[in-house]
Amino acid sequence: MARSRSESAPPADGGSKAAAGDGGSGKRRRLTQAERTALSDTRMFNAAMMLISERGANRTTLKDICEQAGYSRGLANYRFGSKEVFLQELLRHFNRAWVDQLKSYTAGRTGLDAFIHAVDALEHFLSEYHRYMRGGYIIWYESIGGDNEVRHQLKRNHDAYRRDVKLWLKQGVAEGSVVASVDADNFATFYCSFVFGTIYQWLVNPEAIDLASFFTYFRNMVRDQLAA
Repeated sequence: MARSRSESAPPADGGSKAAAGDGGSGKRRRLTQAERTALSDTRMFNAAMMLISERGANRTTLKDICEQAGYSRGLANYRFGSKEVFLQELLRHFNRAWVDQLKSYTAGRTGLDAFIHAVDALEHFLSEYHRYMRGGYIIWYESIGGDNEVRHQLKRNHDAYRRDVKLWLKQGVAEGSVVASVDADNFATFYCSFVFGTIYQWLVNPEAIDLASFFTYFRNMVRDQLAA
């Protein structure tokens, strides 16, 4: 099934570059083995996110993923060894895409300006890559019930999000863009509650959440509370 623009996969690494031409000559060069591997991994990751967003992670098999991606049934198992390892690498791919997006929005920015642009990055990622977001968070939420690597990976992500927010707020206080009275620790937790609470509601009932309106409301509220 063809994807609409808002269902495309985020370009996280070499997979999206592997099919490039030779620089404008009109001829397509032969892919290297590394490029073919990256391309097949990306196609399997995209297929996995589509299936997981429809069925959930527990009911999606490596066989299903390979067939959806157009490869032999055993490719994912051969390359990754198990579904658990495949999902871990899938989430790393997803997280690299998000980190790249965040950096592109916040590069060269500090303080309140960086924080507001991080909110912009999240809104864009949610709306532009909603199937990837849905698939990724389904995997994470299904992992919460056990002591597993996926859950530990999610924990590290949460720690990084809070650390980023605290850094931007402290920068803002130092440069005068954020009020000195801000409680950076608690505001970082509040921001993560906004992020994951919004995503949880959106996963349950996407039609109930007007993302553009809600993100505008949140940005305005943040400026009212934080701007010096």
